Amino acid sequence: MERQQPVLCPSSQCKDGAIVLGIVLPNKTIAYADQRYRIDVSQAEEMQHNAISPEKRFRFSSPCAQCGCAQWVNGKAGGKCGVIEEVLEAPRPEFLPKTLPECSIRSQCRWFLQRGEEACSVCRFVVTDTAIITEAEAAELIAI
Repeated sequence: MERQQPVLCPSSQCKDGAIVLGIVLPNKTIAYADQRYRIDVSQAEEMQHNAISPEKRFRFSSPCAQCGCAQWVNGKAGGKCGVIEEVLEAPRPEFLPKTLPECSIRSQCRWFLQRGEEACSVCRFVVTDTAIITEAEAAELIAI
């Protein structure tokens, strides 16, 4: 019997076992990793001890928590991720690339399974940690 792969949240937190989906570029878009790279507990802890939160520098993916997540809408079974719904309802950038980005999790991605290629076309514009950064954080980002 083949073990079913979990559905993955493409906008997760930095934690043990998370997949590094990509890096956040200075223009606040995502450059996707060309392969899956899982972080372990020590890597997650090291990333969290940086002056800038890891979610401002990387996008992570981990199993979708469904109704255990604050972003889950419409209750329990049969619900959906509210993040991608909000993103798709928001005004879109004037230019959307015609080709989908390479993505290491697409076949398991909650957003792709929920909204198909439409989700992939805007995914690169989602940064998990959108809190305003301080001057010190900005200086450190420039130094990276």
